[in-house]
Amino acid sequence: MKKRLIVACGSGVATSQTIASKIQSKFEEDGINFPVDAVDYKSIQNELPTAGIYVYVAQPDSEVLAKAEELGVHVFPGIPFLTGMGMDDIYQQITELVK
Repeated sequence: MKKRLIVACGSGVATSQTIASKIQSKFEEDGINFPVDAVDYKSIQNELPTAGIYVYVAQPDSEVLAKAEELGVHVFPGIPFLTGMGMDDIYQQITELVK
């Protein structure tokens, strides 16, 4: 799976950019070369086909989750990257997919 990791929030600017930057920094620290992009939720259906991993800020609706499953996109919550609570576990699951 060498696609990209996308982080989606309402605008694709604030929260998703913060989480994407945090994940990208951790990837760089760990020597992982994998593309990370912040996107807006309105375009998520168009973004999913080019993603291997989707990190969400707000819980995605069932239609988005069904599309992600159909495409084989792995879905993870992004809030732990803001709060730090549970972040290590989710990050470990993500790194297992990209290595």
